[in-house]
Amino acid sequence: MGVNPNSEPSIEINGLKFTYPGINGHPPPGSKPLIKYFNLTFNASDRCLLVGSNGAGKTTILKILGGKHMVEPHMVRVLGRSAFHDTALTGSGDLSYLGGEWRRDVAFAGFDVPIQMDVSADKLINGVAGIDPQRRAELIKVLDIDLSWRLHKVSDGQRRRVQICMGLLKPYKVLNFHVSQF
Repeated sequence: MGVNPNSEPSIEINGLKFTYPGINGHPPPGSKPLIKYFNLTFNASDRCLLVGSNGAGKTTILKILGGKHMVEPHMVRVLGRSAFHDTALTGSGDLSYLGGEWRRDVAFAGFDVPIQMDVSADKLINGVAGIDPQRRAELIKVLDIDLSWRLHKVSDGQRRRVQICMGLLKPYKVLNFHVSQF
């Protein structure tokens, strides 16, 4: 499998420097960057496993690649375009960030409460139009999803498998996939 030397890389990170912003949208005075001068290049069909200790910035890097955090346009390029500033990347289906959990904070009930919506896996997965039926069937099989599951009654792991399936129903040119635990 050869890479065309004339083709542009799928992902380029050039001197990435990132500090979480404060309430005014700018890093607090004197705060140290979480990520400093990080460089990385991926070509089409490359795969990467990002591993590190808690708080090292793994999720932050994936979110930056998925256009979820703003950085200077030249620092992160996906398919030759700014991951944050070019919103057509995610709108076109060229780029997707599959991460996070189907959880929410509920006032007076606590943090990290599982979604309580009474809906079946079947309704969610088969409710997406324009999907290749063979791809859908293969994902259901590989992820071992029972379409009769009621999402408010299943385990976090089962709910997560449905979420992963939903995220993979459509093919993407670049997919940032974050799984903290499986």
